[in-house]
Amino acid sequence: MMDTHDWWITKLRAIRHSKPPEPPMRLRLHEAGHAMVGYRFGYAQQGIMLREDDTGETSQQYATGMDDDMSVRLQTETIISMAGFAVTLEYPEYRTDALRIGGDVQMELVNAAIIHRIDPAMGSTGEIMDSLWVRARLAARNNRPLIRAVAGRLNRYGSYTGEEIQRILDESMKEPDR
Repeated sequence: MMDTHDWWITKLRAIRHSKPPEPPMRLRLHEAGHAMVGYRFGYAQQGIMLREDDTGETSQQYATGMDDDMSVRLQTETIISMAGFAVTLEYPEYRTDALRIGGDVQMELVNAAIIHRIDPAMGSTGEIMDSLWVRARLAARNNRPLIRAVAGRLNRYGSYTGEEIQRILDESMKEPDR
C-alpha cells in the first residue's frame, strides 16, 4: 500500500505533467506582438522564450549609432513593449490578468519619465504614456493577421533562436492576404 507521502508525490507529478503540449494562445499572441512590432520598426530578433509557467520573453535589438535620437529610440522601445499587452486586448477571448504584465509596465514608465526629461514639450509622463499606448494599440490592430500567423507558429514551450523568429516573421510576411 502507498503511504501518504508517496500518494502526494504521485498526485503532484500527475498535475505537473497534465499541462497542454503547447503554450496557451494568450502567451503566444503576446510574444508575437512584441516580435512583429519590433520587426516593423527594424529591430533584429534575438529570440523568444515561452516558459511552462505561461510567461514569456522576447529579446530584440536595434543597431544604434552615435547620432541616434535617444527620445525616439525610447519611444520605439516603449511601443514595442506595450504591443504585447495591446495584442491581448485585440483578442478578448485571450485577455490576460493585468498583474501578469508588470514587468512591461515598469520599464515603460521609466522610459516615459526619461523621454519627458529629454523633451518636456512632449508632455507629462502620463501624457507620453497615453500617446505611446495609442500607437501600440494601432500597431497591434494594423498587424493583427501577421501577429496571428506568427503566434500560430510558436507552438512549443522553450526557446526560439533569433534566426528561427526571423524566419517565422519573414515567412508570415510572404503569406497571401497579408
